Amino acid sequence: MQLQPESSKAGLLLINLGSPDQPTPLAVRRYLKQFLSDPFVIDIPGFFRWILVNILIINTRSFKIAKAYQKIWTSEGSPLVNFTRELTQKLRPQISIPVEFAMKYASPSIESVVKKMLSDGVNHFIFFPLYPHYSYAASETAIVEFESLMKKLAPQATYKIIEDFFEHPKFIEALANSMQTTLQEMKPDLLLLSYHGIPVRQLYKTKCDKNYKVQCIQNTEFLRKKLGLTVDQVFTSFQSRLGRTPWITPYTDYVLDELPLKGIKRIAIASPSFTADCLETLEEIKLRYEAQFLQGGGMEFKYIPCLNANDDWVIALKAIVQDYMPNGKSL
Repeated sequence: MQLQPESSKAGLLLINLGSPDQPTPLAVRRYLKQFLSDPFVIDIPGFFRWILVNILIINTRSFKIAKAYQKIWTSEGSPLVNFTRELTQKLRPQISIPVEFAMKYASPSIESVVKKMLSDGVNHFIFFPLYPHYSYAASETAIVEFESLMKKLAPQATYKIIEDFFEHPKFIEALANSMQTTLQEMKPDLLLLSYHGIPVRQLYKTKCDKNYKVQCIQNTEFLRKKLGLTVDQVFTSFQSRLGRTPWITPYTDYVLDELPLKGIKRIAIASPSFTADCLETLEEIKLRYEAQFLQGGGMEFKYIPCLNANDDWVIALKAIVQDYMPNGKSL
């Protein structure tokens, strides 16, 4: 969508998933109810989803998940929210348009930030979910909410949506740069790239040209070549499955059990599906997976942090957004 130059005021809206307000069972309960009640996240009939979320999951897992959040919580609060805020703050001086961030399942909400940007005169939005790979449960639900809000709040405004960016050269460069030091110093037997998993059935929903697993595998290949590694030095797996339904494979926890048996005992691990560290990277990978790998016979395990708010990611983000500016305007 395009606006005439004289009437266009573009603004960038960064979106991330969200986090509980506090690492307490009550706050986690509120967060899980909002998150898991989303029909894009648990895509089963509403009645069964309500039972699953409100009776089976929330009542049995809130305390356990709160304890997990407590292990990664900082003095400033949620790592995911803090890194997204820091990224926004670092990006603002680098570009010529307003930049805001919102959370799909937390504060600040997408609606509240869209209203703020509209009140500031923005009438062309660049909507940027910070998920490198398109998925039904993360990307699509955010896009649908945003488009619904635009129809309701500003039907005359225009927008562009960044659905994925896993193959952008600057993103691959930023990822590679973030891994170089660890790989050079450690010289691991294997670089394990653990992407967030999704149910198999969600691979074939909505956009048939955007297969999440294919995008992750392509991401690994781009990154492998950028790092100058051989095929045998990099492996792709998927984490964070929930329930009994089939999820995309191979599962990271299974892979970690198998590697020491194959003589691969020193690994570096990263998760390119996340641009900001969160519960899944800091607690699941960095803490639980390390313990699992070492207990299973591994000798060395090194977690490589997400891009978070590092300078290379700011540069990459600016380059990605430039392609979506109205009428070819420069940032």
